[in-house]
Amino acid sequence: MEKTEIKKILKFYKNLNPSTQLNINDREVIEVWCDVFMEYSYEQVRNAIVAFSKKKPFAPSIGEIISNIEVPDYTIELIEPYTVIVSFEDEEYGNFPFRFFNSQEAKKNIEKFKECSYDKESIKMLHEEHVRKRNSSVLTYRGEAKARLEQKLQNQNNKGSRRYDKQSSFSW
Repeated sequence: MEKTEIKKILKFYKNLNPSTQLNINDREVIEVWCDVFMEYSYEQVRNAIVAFSKKKPFAPSIGEIISNIEVPDYTIELIEPYTVIVSFEDEEYGNFPFRFFNSQEAKKNIEKFKECSYDKESIKMLHEEHVRKRNSSVLTYRGEAKARLEQKLQNQNNKGSRRYDKQSSFSW
């Protein structure tokens, strides 16, 4: 999470719990919250604060917020330039590499994975669909390339046979 999002979270936290003594404009408070929540998304932290506030009438501590954060079963890692790895702790599922054609597409899909909390089967199905879609364009390209190569070879063979015919019609 970025500093601007931390400031929004602190403002949200203060508005939800006006009796708290937390100074949301204090630089040190912002730094502490940045250090603690940098690995989480804005939505995860906000949802955790809301979830805690629905259960208890008082302001949650940082530890209570963290304990209410819903973390997906997988981690997402961007390997430059175009590959996104979705990794499960469970060895049965392992890693699912998603390879994209450009970095914008990769970043867009990272956000999609972060926003939605997919289960293992959904990730597996998304990966299979992604691989099928990606390979279909590769196979189409390979098929077109193969057809062009065959046409080129056929043209070369035809040229060679014409040369031979011209030579064979030559008389001494």
